Amino acid sequence: MHIHHKVLLVPMQPTPNGRLHIGHGGGTYLRADVIARALRAQGHEVAVITGSDAYEDWVVAAAHREGRPPEETYRDHHEGIARDLARLSVDLDTWIDPAGEQHRDAYRRLHEDVLTRLRATGAARLERERIPYAGDTGRPLVGPWIAGDCPHCGHPCGGSTCTYCGEYFVPEQLLRARSRLSDSPVEWRTEENWFATADDPRAIADRHRASGLRPVFLAPLLRALDQHGGRIRLTGQGEWGIRSGMLPAGKVISNGYFLYSVYCGELHRQLTGAAVNPFTPGSGVTTVGLFGSDNSTPGLLVPDVIAQGSQGTLAPFDATVVNGMLHFEGQKCSTSKRHGIWLSELLENSSVTSDELRYTLLHAPLDHGPAETSTGTLTQHVNALRDWDAAVLRPALDRLRERSGPGGPAAPALKAAAAQYALLSPCSPDLTAAVRMLDDWAHTPLGTDAEWLLGLALLAHPLLPRLAGLIWTQLGYPGDPGLRPAEQLEPTPLRSLVAVPPPSPERLNAAALQPYVHLQEAEERTSRPAP
Repeated sequence: MHIHHKVLLVPMQPTPNGRLHIGHGGGTYLRADVIARALRAQGHEVAVITGSDAYEDWVVAAAHREGRPPEETYRDHHEGIARDLARLSVDLDTWIDPAGEQHRDAYRRLHEDVLTRLRATGAARLERERIPYAGDTGRPLVGPWIAGDCPHCGHPCGGSTCTYCGEYFVPEQLLRARSRLSDSPVEWRTEENWFATADDPRAIADRHRASGLRPVFLAPLLRALDQHGGRIRLTGQGEWGIRSGMLPAGKVISNGYFLYSVYCGELHRQLTGAAVNPFTPGSGVTTVGLFGSDNSTPGLLVPDVIAQGSQGTLAPFDATVVNGMLHFEGQKCSTSKRHGIWLSELLENSSVTSDELRYTLLHAPLDHGPAETSTGTLTQHVNALRDWDAAVLRPALDRLRERSGPGGPAAPALKAAAAQYALLSPCSPDLTAAVRMLDDWAHTPLGTDAEWLLGLALLAHPLLPRLAGLIWTQLGYPGDPGLRPAEQLEPTPLRSLVAVPPPSPERLNAAALQPYVHLQEAEERTSRPAP
């Protein structure tokens, strides 16, 4: 796939029903940041735009648990999530709140315009479906309010997607469906909602196969195309969401990832002064979607179905980056079940730095499917990095400051960085292979310290930006690390004038991490009605 000079990355919007845990940090958002840094280092003009998903019913569930209004819950977590990403050194160009005053009306209009377009082309169809309701309250059991077992893998799940296998389903397909609100029996009622189905399911499958999407992530898409022809929901039951005069009371427009991304594209158009939205066919901007494998339908299927139905108005993502789920101490990290380590607690209160946490998470091979980490793994990686810093890096920096001779050839460092950046392309990236290249370089001495440090800065830049910035500054280079002609990479005398920051703290003890470890709670059930 050709990557244009201009690139827009849209990592999937997190739900502001809590702060981010290491599963979030190590998956979609770390990948967005790493890929963006690698592309910029190669000269691309890159924007990373996303925000929180205030319209998710999980916000109402969190507000119910916290005992406060949903508006207060989502605004609080929206701001907190932005701080979490910043502490992990994940750089965003724009962070939006689609329910806030600045974006609310335009965001709603975009969804209304697309629904209108799909109805006009005949792609959107009003269909009847069976919806579960709570027998005692009469509340529709959608999103967080319905629980049961996945019809594909049998694991406990809810809503419309299984977080274990990525299967998408409609409510009546859920096995042993029950209310999360009470023990009241489930009543099934017939409702009408808008749906769209793929015009050409085979074309969708072929496009994703050709993109290099790994089989483990392609499988849920193929099942969805085979089982129901790529049918996607455009409207649903609910009061919390994108309400519109186009729909009767009690229904909302589906707040999907793709149209969220199209809205981010509109902000990109405004920021850059471009003539068209990046999701307009032929825009000249490469669009990249990034999401976890539990969102295969929103990320892989919905964009193509809407693009086909729009008949030339919209194009799907040019590239998609899917990551597997991170498991911590044997269970999938989960906000609702309070299982994992939360970024805010770890990075604000412990000695673990953003580079050290990134280094640990990069070694989890999520580009190939689900992966496991643990407190012991985190401790091991943090101490390995600290030991190397004290025994290898600091002495090299000290020697660099003492010498003023030539820095040595830049070609080996540039060659290694170019090879690593190829692993960080939005087409089937492999972050774990990239960090292994950094590990190999870090433990392989070269002819001169300056030559070795140059390669270290270039290889570390996408992965460990603070480390890379320290080394780059010591070498006397301006700006951020990047691929440049070799003659522009001669270390300058200014390097001897830059103070080296203090070394890393002493070795990490696993016991010091225990206050930040949360293990899975039992599923919450309450007979109180949700607000």
